[in-house]
Amino acid sequence: MTAEECHDRAQRCAVNADLAVSEPLAQEFLRLAAQWRAIGARSIFIGSIGEDAEIPSGEA
Repeated sequence: MTAEECHDRAQRCAVNADLAVSEPLAQEFLRLAAQWRAIGARSIFIGSIGEDAEIPSGEA
């Protein structure tokens, strides 16, 4: 999953939080949105490490 896909899911969760019929449900959607944003940020970071890192021969 790409960072962009994670951010799209976070946006959908935030929209669902606005549409939620109860406060606990809205809070759960906001929590999920925050988690998707964090996953997206990690995949950007991990992706940048993977592009720069070289795997030593014999350890792949």
